[in-house]
Amino acid sequence: MAGKLKCFGTVCALTLLLVALSGTAQANWIDTFNNNTFDLATWEFLAVPNFTTTYNGIIQDGPDDNDYLSLVETTSIGATPPGSIFGGAFGSNEQFTDVRVGAVVNVAGDASRNNYVLLGRAEYIVDDGSTMPYPGLWTNCYVLILYYDDGPANLHFEVQKVIYNDHTDVMSEDIGAIMPGLNHARSYYAELDIVGSDPVYITGSLYEYKGGPLVAKAPTLIDTNGRDPWEKEREINYPVFANGVSGVSAYNGDPEPPGYYCTFDDVFSVSDGPAAVNPSPADGAIDVPVNAALSWVEAAFATGREVWLGKPGAMEKIATPADVTHMAGPLEFGQTYEWRVDQIGPSGTVIGHTWTFTTSECLAVEDFQSYTDDADLRAAWVDNITEAGLEYVFLAEDAEGNKSMRFEFQNQYEPYYTEATRTFVTALDLTQLGVEAVSLFFIGEHENAEHPMYVIVEDTAGQSAKVVHPYTHACESETWQEWTVALADFSAGGVDLTSIKKVTIGLGTSEGPSAQAVVVEERDHIYIDPIRLCPVRCFNVDQVDLRGDLNGDCRVDIDDLVIMMDNWLNSGLSAAP
Repeated sequence: MAGKLKCFGTVCALTLLLVALSGTAQANWIDTFNNNTFDLATWEFLAVPNFTTTYNGIIQDGPDDNDYLSLVETTSIGATPPGSIFGGAFGSNEQFTDVRVGAVVNVAGDASRNNYVLLGRAEYIVDDGSTMPYPGLWTNCYVLILYYDDGPANLHFEVQKVIYNDHTDVMSEDIGAIMPGLNHARSYYAELDIVGSDPVYITGSLYEYKGGPLVAKAPTLIDTNGRDPWEKEREINYPVFANGVSGVSAYNGDPEPPGYYCTFDDVFSVSDGPAAVNPSPADGAIDVPVNAALSWVEAAFATGREVWLGKPGAMEKIATPADVTHMAGPLEFGQTYEWRVDQIGPSGTVIGHTWTFTTSECLAVEDFQSYTDDADLRAAWVDNITEAGLEYVFLAEDAEGNKSMRFEFQNQYEPYYTEATRTFVTALDLTQLGVEAVSLFFIGEHENAEHPMYVIVEDTAGQSAKVVHPYTHACESETWQEWTVALADFSAGGVDLTSIKKVTIGLGTSEGPSAQAVVVEERDHIYIDPIRLCPVRCFNVDQVDLRGDLNGDCRVDIDDLVIMMDNWLNSGLSAAP
C-alpha cells in the first residue's frame, strides 16, 4: 500500500491509502482463524504509540483446530520506551456504510482486565509522529467498548463516537449497559450495528453466544451532523462518519498489568447484517394508543421485511408490508406487546431486535398537546360568551411541557353558565375499539363557588344529550379527579354514538347562579386534561369497598370466588431457600 497525504477535519497526516476514493464498495468478510491460519490475507495490525513494535496479532491454538485471534502487547506503557495503549486489527480495506461488526470476545475466558473493542465506519491514519502526538495508528470511528478493566464482576459496555482514538472530546455521557450477574470471566458474542447516514444509529449488543439469548443491549446512539444531546460543547462540530472499514481492537491505559492480551474469534463485517432500528413506538414505551402505527428505520440492504407482533412470548408474523410502516391495531387496551422487524435481503433474512411497548388504558380524544397558544386553542374550543373582549379558554403548560385547557367562568352574570365546545371536522365514532365510557380529568381550587359541571355530546343530526356530574362541589377539588361517564347515558338520550359532531364542557345552569356564586366577583376556573374514550370501567362514584372484585367487573360475586378458589393456597417464597 502506498503512503498518501490526506486530510481529516483540520488535521493532515501521512496515511495509508485504503481504497480508491471514487466509490464505496459493499462486501462481506469473516475470519474464523481455524486450522491456525488467517482466512484473510489482508489483516493489518497497527498500534499507538508505536515505539517498541511489540504489538501483534497472533493465532492461538484452540480445541479441535477451532483456533482464535489474540491481540497482544507485551510492553508496559510505563516502560522506556513505552508499549502501545491501543492496538487495532483490520481484516480488510473494504469500505462499509450500513454494517454489522461482530465477534466472539474473551474467547479463552482469561478476564485479563483489558478492554475489547469493535470498530465500524473507521477511517484511520498511520503517522510517523511528525503530525500527531505519537507515531502509530489514529482513527475516527464508531465503537462498542467492552470494559474488563474493572474486573469481571463489574463488566459493562458502551457505544461511542471516537475522534482520533479519543471519545472524551466527543461524548458528554456514557451510553451503554451494565452486565447483570457476576459470571463474566467467559466468552460472549458481541455485535455493533451501524445504520443510516444522517442520522446514524449505532447499537451495541452482547449475547450468550452467536444466535443465543440476548444478555444486554445499549441504548442506541443517534449521531447527526448537528449538535446532539450527548455531544460536548466544542467549537468543532464533527460530522457523521459516512462509511469506513471495520475491525477489532484492544487497549490498556494502565502500566499494570503490562500491555494487554485480548482474544477474539469469528470476527466479521457484513453490509447485509445490521438490524432495523429506531422503532416507533420506542422500545419500552408506555401509554401507546391502541390504534398506533408501527414504524422503523431499515438498513440499506433490505428489499423486504416481516413484522412480528404479540404478547410476551407469543409473537407471530402479522405482515409483510411494502414499506417501513404498518398499522397493527386495533390492539387491546392496557396490554404489553413484543414486536420486531426481520429484514429480507440478498443473503436471506436478518432477525431483528425484539422491542416492547404497553398500550394505554384508554384512547385519547383530546390531550391539548398539539396547540401552540391561546388563539390556537380557542379556534378549536369555542366558548358561548359573545361579549366582545371577554375570553374564557386559555392554554396552560407545566414545567414538564404537559399542556391543558384552563377553563374560566363567571356565572354570577347571564346566561349563568359557561361552555366550551369543540366541533370535529370529521365526526367521531365513539363505539370504536369497543370503548364504553368517556373519561375527563379536571382540577379546580377551593376558592371556586359550587357550579354544576356537565358534558354534552351532539351527533351530526343535531340530537344531543347532557350528563351532569353528581357533585356540584367537584370544581372545588385541588387534586386531579377523573370523571367517567358511561356512553350508554348519551345513547339513552337518543344520540347516535357512531357520528358525534360536537363535545361541550360546561359549568353552571341557566336557572341562575348559586348563592355562593352571586357574592363572588372574581372568575372561577378549572383545568381539563385529557379527554379519553375507555373500555369497561367501574363507575364507583360512592367509593364502596370493591377489594374483592378480582375480575374487574365492578361486582363482588361468585365469579370472583371462582378465581380465588383456582388460586387457593398458592404461595411464593419471601426469601431464597
